[in-house]
Amino acid sequence: MTKKALEYYLNKYRLDTIFPQPYIKQLQLMTYDKGQAICQQGQVLEHLFYFIEGHIKIVRRLFNGKEHILETQNQPTLIGDIELMNDQTSVSSVIALEPSLIIQLPLTNREELYQDPLFLYQIGRQLAQKLEQQNIISSTNISYSVKERLATYILAQETQGVFQLQPSVLADIFGTSYRHLSRVAKQLQDQNIIEKIAFKTYKIVNRAQLEKTKIED
Repeated sequence: MTKKALEYYLNKYRLDTIFPQPYIKQLQLMTYDKGQAICQQGQVLEHLFYFIEGHIKIVRRLFNGKEHILETQNQPTLIGDIELMNDQTSVSSVIALEPSLIIQLPLTNREELYQDPLFLYQIGRQLAQKLEQQNIISSTNISYSVKERLATYILAQETQGVFQLQPSVLADIFGTSYRHLSRVAKQLQDQNIIEKIAFKTYKIVNRAQLEKTKIED
């Protein structure tokens, strides 16, 4: 990626408010291909990452060897802030679900970062927002049906009525089984609310009905 492209994204996402000014020149704009690990659980974190575009999943490997998808993300977010502040190895793996753009900062001088009050403030804000989001997800999984959560997810993800579904990923996030989630998606198709148009790709047929089904704000 060119320096001009990096400057464009720095301005677009106002990253000068997150990364201390002396470190701006060290930032690197990287593209991670589909399936490529941005960071892996248990490894020493060598960069602080800021995900800006694409789609990623955050995966935790459990003690029994199974992997649990904590969430998928397509909105800008910091990666590695927990590990940086706790001075620990990566607590989860972050994998690109599609080609994704990342701005990364080499962690060559952590002590200097720890002494920057503006940087620490921004890290604190990011962590607080993530905690709030996790609380919302947890309470939502308990309080609402899979159908309501799926309708809400579709309306949040769609672009001009078209969206993608990955049942194996969503089942983990919703805390349900792949079979049950697939059955609910099939119900929406049978009710002519959504229609499958390609592999893992759907379109909204009846937006009004989908709006009635979603979780109310």
